[in-house]
Amino acid sequence: MLTGSKTTFKVRQMVPDIKERMLSHSGVNARGRDVFGLRCLPGECVLQRAVLVRKKLTAKEGGGWLSGTLFCTHFRVAFVPQDSPKPDDNADPVLLGDHDVALASIEKVVAVGPSRTKLVTASSSLKFTPEELVLYCRDLRVLCFLFDRLTPDTQAVEITYTIAKTYQPLKPGTVLAFQNAALGSVEMKQFLSNRRRDSHMNWFDSSSDWEQELERTGACGWRVSSVNDRFEMSTSLPKFNVVPQKVLDTELKKTFAHFNEGRIPRWCWRHPRGSDLLRMASFQNNIYHEKDDIRNLELILFGGQSLCVVVELGDEMPSPTDIQLAHTRLRALCLGDISTSVSVPDDKWLSTLESSHWLDYTRCCLRKAAEVACLLRGGHLTVVLQEAEDRDMTCVVSSLVQVMCDPHCRTRVGFQGLVQKEWVMAGHRFLSRINYHRDSDKEEAPVFLLFLDCVWQLWVQYPCRFQLTGDFLLALHDSFHLPLFSSFLANCHRERCKRSQNLSQSYTPVNGWRDLVPRGSFPDPSDPPLPPVWDWALQYSSQRRERFTQPVPPLTLPQPLLNGNLNTNPEAHRLSDSAPGSVFLLSRGSFSCSANLLPWRSGGGSGVYRKSHRRGGSSSENLPGLERLLKAWALTELPQGHTTTTSGLQGPLDSYEPLLPLLLGPCVGVWRDCYLRGALHAQAFSHPISSSTQHPVEQLAWEVQQLRDKLTLASSPTNTVPAKTQEPRRTDSNLNQNTNNSTFLFPASRPPGPVASRTTPSISNLQPRVPPARSRAGHRDSSKHTFLFGHPSSSESRPDQRYLPAPNNNAKLPKSNGPSLGS
Repeated sequence: MLTGSKTTFKVRQMVPDIKERMLSHSGVNARGRDVFGLRCLPGECVLQRAVLVRKKLTAKEGGGWLSGTLFCTHFRVAFVPQDSPKPDDNADPVLLGDHDVALASIEKVVAVGPSRTKLVTASSSLKFTPEELVLYCRDLRVLCFLFDRLTPDTQAVEITYTIAKTYQPLKPGTVLAFQNAALGSVEMKQFLSNRRRDSHMNWFDSSSDWEQELERTGACGWRVSSVNDRFEMSTSLPKFNVVPQKVLDTELKKTFAHFNEGRIPRWCWRHPRGSDLLRMASFQNNIYHEKDDIRNLELILFGGQSLCVVVELGDEMPSPTDIQLAHTRLRALCLGDISTSVSVPDDKWLSTLESSHWLDYTRCCLRKAAEVACLLRGGHLTVVLQEAEDRDMTCVVSSLVQVMCDPHCRTRVGFQGLVQKEWVMAGHRFLSRINYHRDSDKEEAPVFLLFLDCVWQLWVQYPCRFQLTGDFLLALHDSFHLPLFSSFLANCHRERCKRSQNLSQSYTPVNGWRDLVPRGSFPDPSDPPLPPVWDWALQYSSQRRERFTQPVPPLTLPQPLLNGNLNTNPEAHRLSDSAPGSVFLLSRGSFSCSANLLPWRSGGGSGVYRKSHRRGGSSSENLPGLERLLKAWALTELPQGHTTTTSGLQGPLDSYEPLLPLLLGPCVGVWRDCYLRGALHAQAFSHPISSSTQHPVEQLAWEVQQLRDKLTLASSPTNTVPAKTQEPRRTDSNLNQNTNNSTFLFPASRPPGPVASRTTPSISNLQPRVPPARSRAGHRDSSKHTFLFGHPSSSESRPDQRYLPAPNNNAKLPKSNGPSLGS
């Protein structure tokens, strides 16, 4: 018997709920079934439900409250609106609806009563009837459900207890139970076995897929090697790797031992101007380098080019530990205190955001990728990304470079293929970095989420150059926290092959890795098949998937150059003046020749290297690399039909010109649709008077807009609003005009389309429907202004503008000029 503050619950009152729970266990078919208006997955059981529940809608969903029924199954918490159409039993099952959340995604359950708030766990006991239920999720969502006065008290208490006891906090053994609950039924296994992969994207799991990529990019002099088909050379590399044609497999086998974890230099992408992008792990200095090994190593590094630039990522890029700490601070800032729903005060919010260093790490990744993109544009060289293990920041930088330079990677299928190539197949340790099983907290780091944030920054600054949308990036971010997809539940290609084939393997020095179980064995019922994350039809409805892409203007793509002989960049010619076989190190924005860059050259056995090292004052290694590359780019002659922008920088010569990001303060903003979608819930009142009652932030935004309108009318001599004209913007005064201690919180939104207007700021997400009452925020100290909307002339950026600050050679990470909140 449970005792509440309003009533005493009796056993007879729970009888109808028990009958309903028993009904939910009957009637299972391959397509699912309709239980009280909820379309269940095959084998899914409804544990509890509550009627007359209202869900708080986000600003993107229109705001207000939506009435319906709340369900808790052994897989998810589902909300069915009262006016939703009847589910179609013949349609394919969808794991999560638009208003659902998986139990594995829930981090905390908070019950709100008349005068108290309680964090509910499996062992908690409620002394009051909850009037509001708040679910804090690992993907930074906050779902708020309000129980109506007519909702039975037993249902409110029971569904709160059921969710708290079933949501499965992350600990060893719970992930498999969650996978079985969602995908373990016989019907669901049969359904997943009949699913076909997306034929439009490149999966990079066969030799033909890599050959298709070589043909698409026009890369000659390279071939696909299957020397690692049994994972004997390297357990973390895929079966197929792209290496120079001149290197035979028998010679290639000797090079694996010279690199950490056997991660040799491998081809990733070719720029149309002829440069090649490679990535590799650090050298094993304690291994003796024979003469033939040295020749093969240099053939792989140069790849047929005469110049090689090694980009060392260990010194400038954040470590996984730094990324994990920054993301933890960001989560605490955006969600506030989960147990008490108390958030950071407004006057300390931006300083707390800056101290988290998340935006600093985002700028750092974008800056390094821009350096590499400018370098590749020169042609006639190979750029090799080097990291100690080649499994974290090389994934970030190589992917960002291709997003900046290759229009195909900015489409939905192209971006999916890019992630498949540079992350899934390249051996990024998703399972360890996500840490689903809580095996080791020391290895946990959301490196992939940092990459998605960087892509979002590019998408905001160049919305017309992307086919994929912010909704697609948000869906990929949320799927990252759901332990159901094979893409994220392994650390390398070998682990995925072993799980998908259900094979046990044994290693011997003679035979290498060999399967112990025949390939025709039936999968273990306790090990359900895991779909790839790219099966969006299994995750989202057709209406949601339609928002993943947007039309982009047609682009005239230049023909890829097989030899890279069309080169109009004078900087590339200066670099190509170096002696053949020269190797440079790009670090902190400058070129140098390190004696220990190549271990086999440090002993004085290479005269070519000494010659390039003694080139004197005019040598390229003694000049700031990025500054000279940008200057050379500005001096390049424009082709017919292109003009120079008003800021002095040129527009793109062709569709393969890199999308260089703007990196000063407010240009790098907070991914508001992702990080702040739950912030207003955490700060909102528990019992809204009506749907028109606005949050204090919304009230403040309305007041600011009213003041701006009055100032516009007062400044007009005829008391009419004059037509706004856009002034040319100079890069030397970019975002440094703000001298009155102002903070730009929300830059104006950018409408999609080939030509985006930059004249009128948008407040669509914060504009209230009725004028609210004056809030306390309007009486703050007038000496410190807070602008919710950036001024168009100082906080907006055009898609054709490019600016990168001068490299900082003394600091590890760039220091920002102040954060901002993106749209």
